[in-house]
Amino acid sequence: MKIQVACAQFQPLLGRTTFNLRAMAKWVNRIKSEHFETQLIIFPELSISGYECGNEFNSLAETIDGPSIHYMQNVAYRYHVHLIFGFAERDQLDPGVIYNSTMLISDTGQIIGTYRKVHLFDTEQTYFTPGHDYPVFTTKIGRIGMMICYDTFFPEVARTLALKKADLIAISTNWERPRVNDWELCVRARALHNIIPIAAANRIGFDKSLDFFGHSKIIGPLGNPIAAIDTETAGYIHAEIDYQQTEALRHGYYSIYQDAHPETYAQRWAVQGTAYPRNPKTGTNDAEQIG
Repeated sequence: MKIQVACAQFQPLLGRTTFNLRAMAKWVNRIKSEHFETQLIIFPELSISGYECGNEFNSLAETIDGPSIHYMQNVAYRYHVHLIFGFAERDQLDPGVIYNSTMLISDTGQIIGTYRKVHLFDTEQTYFTPGHDYPVFTTKIGRIGMMICYDTFFPEVARTLALKKADLIAISTNWERPRVNDWELCVRARALHNIIPIAAANRIGFDKSLDFFGHSKIIGPLGNPIAAIDTETAGYIHAEIDYQQTEALRHGYYSIYQDAHPETYAQRWAVQGTAYPRNPKTGTNDAEQIG
């Protein structure tokens, strides 16, 4: 199967939900006008609200049946394209709980699913509750897994999605200056280590204290960029991804799944004599939790 993917790189404005939604709709219109065959468009992390919203997340967060989600469903339906975008998600059963989430909507405007960011970075831990699962969603354009920003720093996330038979990993991120090299290395390594294509949308612009550099990219299964924006300007990238290429590589020279020895990985983080900081919420360290 071959699919046509695009990543949109723009600057969401803090707390300006209406502006941000209209901006995303304009990008969808432009991409589909210039590449009508596009089947999936990926937007950055927290595209609807902006990133450094602080306590305002309490009022900006929406459940999955909220007005912003309905707006994006209509955009997906109107342009007949799958959409992935970041938003502050309020738990439907527990309104006091907010997640840093991404949503996948089908080209008919139906909600396919959400991913809740597991690895919360820095002050995100003040406003969001971490997710606890890495879902892979079956769609007409393949099996899609999602990651958000800091998740990319953890090899286990991409490997989990690959082992769950994802065909493509979509990353929505707000990666900030000056860590351009970290971003370039992480996203390419996650693709190569799992022999899987990755489409990653990063934002641009300055919020309250953070400056975001863009550099969105679509990466092939060997970690090579197929399309990229190597600047800090608004724009988009578009590329064709061939899932058959992935399968051919995995059954050829890059036979990492056949050659792996998972029985030797059982200790994982629980390395004897290694000290890890304790989680203030649980009172344990990571090695104790998963060893």
